[in-house]
Amino acid sequence: MRVGQLVAGRYRLQEQVGAGAHGSVWRADDEELGRVVALKYALPSGDDSGGERIPALKREAKLLAQLNHPNILTVFDVVRADGQWWLVMEYVPGSSLRELGVLPPRRAAAIGAQVAGALEAVHRAGIVHRDIKPGNVLVAADDRAKLADFGISRAVYTDETLSSTGTFAGTLGYMAPETAAGKAPSASSDVFSLGATLFAAVEGRSPFGEAASPVAMLRRTANTEVAAPRNAAELTPALSAMLRTNPAKRPAAHQVREMLENVATHPPPSRIRRTAWVRLAIAALVLIVVAAWAAVQWTHGHSPTTPAPGTVVGDPHTADPCALADPHALAEFDRDTEKDPDAGNFNRCDLIAHPGGGKVDVMITLENPTPGPPTGPVERIGTVGVLRVTPSADECRRTILLPDHYQIDVDAHAIRDGRFDLCGIADAAATPVVRTVSRGPLPRRGSPPPANSLFGADACGLLGREAISEYPGVDATHPTAGFGRWDCRWTSTVTPGSVLVRFDRNPPLTAADGQPVTLAGRDAFVQPNGYGNSDCTVRIVYRSYTTETSTQAEELVLVVLSGPQPPQQRCQLATGLAESVAAHLPPS
Repeated sequence: MRVGQLVAGRYRLQEQVGAGAHGSVWRADDEELGRVVALKYALPSGDDSGGERIPALKREAKLLAQLNHPNILTVFDVVRADGQWWLVMEYVPGSSLRELGVLPPRRAAAIGAQVAGALEAVHRAGIVHRDIKPGNVLVAADDRAKLADFGISRAVYTDETLSSTGTFAGTLGYMAPETAAGKAPSASSDVFSLGATLFAAVEGRSPFGEAASPVAMLRRTANTEVAAPRNAAELTPALSAMLRTNPAKRPAAHQVREMLENVATHPPPSRIRRTAWVRLAIAALVLIVVAAWAAVQWTHGHSPTTPAPGTVVGDPHTADPCALADPHALAEFDRDTEKDPDAGNFNRCDLIAHPGGGKVDVMITLENPTPGPPTGPVERIGTVGVLRVTPSADECRRTILLPDHYQIDVDAHAIRDGRFDLCGIADAAATPVVRTVSRGPLPRRGSPPPANSLFGADACGLLGREAISEYPGVDATHPTAGFGRWDCRWTSTVTPGSVLVRFDRNPPLTAADGQPVTLAGRDAFVQPNGYGNSDCTVRIVYRSYTTETSTQAEELVLVVLSGPQPPQQRCQLATGLAESVAAHLPPS
């Protein structure tokens, strides 16, 4: 083949515009109709007895002929000349998405919406493309997009699922995990590949990163080692939905089109600012305003030790912490983030994410006001304040300060190490919290708790003065009640010690949770240093129940005694107090 060659008596080759392992593409002049076309030539294969890749080329022509969509490359004809087969197609002057390099998220979304519309038509016709990638998305100068290269596509009910090599269909780096694992490609696999393609458009690389070999990349893909986007901004939720590892949870092509159109045509929502330079600017400004703001908020009006009538929290027993826990807020870190409404005390709701090969538990907890002004600079966002607590190696906290003096802690805890930004996760989880509380009162719980739940109990009422007096120096008459009175602490006036009674929810306890004992007829577990250092924790099982996700859980009462006593003496004191608590528990 050469420039100037005449194919089939009418197509004059002008320039080779693409080449691959299976063929090459030329720009040519159709001298009969006076138009520019693209000619795709099937390279000979040593495996083909006829020396040509005739079936794939004819199949591509047949599939394209069934489709009529402005964002799908049009096929005009299939011709044979000098023993060679050519596919005659529409010519799109411009570049492939791969050649365009890194794009702004909204431009990538606009191009992606067009490709999703093309996939919508493809899937409606019962066809799976099987090779969506940046090189197969052609983009004209005016950003009109065309989906190309249906060479390994198949009609779902008629064609084989194998590629021409008899192995996998698709391109490594953009192939869906289930395809890499050997399952047949599907419409959902195409959606994943489009998500991977748009990920590359805004990040400059595949969501699977780099690998030392094709085999390593295939293994990484099959193991669903998908990176979280960092530069996708408002495109992040759509990418996260498309790149879900579970095919059944991915949106259909028409839903993808709608999401991407929305991103392309609407300004991005506001978020808590997280970039380093913004944090520095906030710190500089806050030094000027924090003293005055803190003075107004914390020393005038209602005392922080006496909560004002709730304008945001309202009745603590009806305020719903799970209304503040939004799994989609962490989609950029883990598309499959899950909400856990049965972790910890009743004032808490968790998000469980697995970013970068690790595991993070984000705990969103409603808390009573704390005495004194904030312990650091506060960023004002509307009517609320955001306090960024100095992080540790495995924890990053954001405290949301409410106008009615209550606060909400957003704690990101690293349960298993991995490659992730722990404070970035905390900021992302805090964003919908700030947005919700800025609109007014917290959402209420949707249904009352079971009648036999500890939800309606008072932790401060479970230890009488006589029992608490067993701990020398503890102030038995002035305990500090927590949010909803679901925890209560008695503090020693003579030693650095205290007694804490709090409610908890947990998977069923085992011997790993401490020494099994029986207290007032209830199962309990005694564990030295079970709550922290220099303490003894006794967990009393109150009742067992089945969660909304059909898992087993238990409501517990924790009695935590901390102090300078030797470990054995601490646990003796804690067990005695816990027996009194167990005896005062209501019937379950």
